[in-house]
Amino acid sequence: MVVRVNKASIKAKLDKAMEDTEEEIKGRLNNIAFSLTLRVPVDTGAYAESFSVDTSGGRSIRRVSSDGRPRNQDMASYRNTAYSLMRNDIERIKVLKSNKIQFKNGAPHATEVEARYQVFGAAKDKFR
Repeated sequence: MVVRVNKASIKAKLDKAMEDTEEEIKGRLNNIAFSLTLRVPVDTGAYAESFSVDTSGGRSIRRVSSDGRPRNQDMASYRNTAYSLMRNDIERIKVLKSNKIQFKNGAPHATEVEARYQVFGAAKDKFR
């Protein structure tokens, strides 16, 4: 009796499982990004343009100030911008090699927006 191990087949199955896992995680991250987007208030658009997604060790953060910007901007346009920024960040992250992934907003007025609109608080409650 002979037992043969097909290493190529096992490797292909493991690679497929890892790929599926990465896609599932990125799908969940995109769902969080979309949920954040739905609550984004828009006046100048600076808050929407300040969203970023990064790993725990990453230092990238977008910081857009509302100073001198026109008010009453198109909400749909800036919400799409916020979602697009987050999705692009998510696509660049190697999720299977990251211990922690963070959603951030570096706008100077982000604390005030969060206190009033609970953008991140609502997402935490929904995805906990």
